[in-house]
Amino acid sequence: MEGFEALLREHGAAVERYVRYRVCFMPNWGFGEDNCGNETNLRPKGDILRDGQDVKTQRRDFLLDIVGRYAVTVGGRTYDTVCVMDVETYNCGVVSEQFLDRNGRTVLWRRYNRDDWALDVYKAPWSQRLPENERLTVNGTAYVHWYDCITDYIL
Repeated sequence: MEGFEALLREHGAAVERYVRYRVCFMPNWGFGEDNCGNETNLRPKGDILRDGQDVKTQRRDFLLDIVGRYAVTVGGRTYDTVCVMDVETYNCGVVSEQFLDRNGRTVLWRRYNRDDWALDVYKAPWSQRLPENERLTVNGTAYVHWYDCITDYIL
């Protein structure tokens, strides 16, 4: 531990970023339970239940489930999709929604940060940084919408 503390004193921020990377990202480098990949024939399992902006989950380490069917409209074109929700499976303090069409292609991907996600870096809760953004409540904890991604597939 003495060597680590000396390294931290000498290279503070870089070491802190590396440690955050190792703690939050590296455990999820391989996908799926036991790093066996994600299932491809997805069906709702009931591990994540969504009612509007309120989300309830089972107590599991790996939370990835279909939470409903949605019509997603981008650029005047509407896609029939299912929403696959991930609750902190791949990133600490992050919830994502992936809207997949009948071909299994991503139409829209949305990211929500837990209100205190990376507070040491951003210096304010996300509800203060983005007060007008959408919110999800997951098991009583607030998550704030940060950004969306669309693929060239739908453009």
